[in-house]
Amino acid sequence: MALILRTKLVFSGILLAVQFAVAVCAEGQSPSSRRPLLAASVSDSNAGLEERVPFSAYRHSSKSNAIAPPRPARGGPFSSITVTAHANTLGAGIEVATSLSHSFSLRGQGNFFSFDYLFNIDGVDYDSRLNLRSGGVSLDWYPTHHSFRISPGVLYYKNNLSAISSVPAGDYFELGSQGFVNSVDDPLNGKATVIFPHHIAPMVTVGFNLLGKRESSFSIPLEFGAAYTGAAKIDVTLNGTACTSEGCFTFAKNQEAQDSLQAEIKKLNNDLESYPIYPIVSIGFAYRFGR
Repeated sequence: MALILRTKLVFSGILLAVQFAVAVCAEGQSPSSRRPLLAASVSDSNAGLEERVPFSAYRHSSKSNAIAPPRPARGGPFSSITVTAHANTLGAGIEVATSLSHSFSLRGQGNFFSFDYLFNIDGVDYDSRLNLRSGGVSLDWYPTHHSFRISPGVLYYKNNLSAISSVPAGDYFELGSQGFVNSVDDPLNGKATVIFPHHIAPMVTVGFNLLGKRESSFSIPLEFGAAYTGAAKIDVTLNGTACTSEGCFTFAKNQEAQDSLQAEIKKLNNDLESYPIYPIVSIGFAYRFGR
């Protein structure tokens, strides 16, 4: 009986010593080492796999809670500028465009050109000089977000044509339905002008790049369209001596000759009324700055 009692006391002492040692070790550990188990095992009836809670879900600190500033989006307002040197039916000039969004750009242009042109109408020679002066603003819409664009805009222009009108000495010519023979001693001469009725015209064009994408640094844009300028008006004056079967006379002082001249001017203006729009065809070389 005494032996049994002693054995119980020994085992009790050993058990108390183990519990005390565990308690001391637990007090000496850091809080993170006493963190409860984060993974939970879940039996999968099909595969017998374990699903564990992602460790990243518990990685929260004061630094990770900070919100990073957003990165600037590409293609935002005024994020790029495209400069184009072009040649078109409005003359030679420069375009400058800037992006407004991924779908729209704003574009301005200026065009300048002058050239001489000799032509003949019903026996009357016209040695003309055409002056092209214009500028415009367009809103470019890119419906497919690529290089194809549709561009409504406004054109300001001051195109004009002036010409020296003349008839070779002794040659036959017609004005209206009346025929004349020019004098050899005092041949006819005068001037002609073409005037456009407006200086501001709505326009619309479509364009795309023959070479290069919309975001490319270098590209070759091609554009087609028209501006509604209204029909141009022509005026002609003639001075000198002309002859008919009834004799010769001073052209400026003969009413029948002046009526024939006005009939010719009316016929020319009727032809011009069929062209109230100004065609626009343009090709250029473009360089893009920015994103």
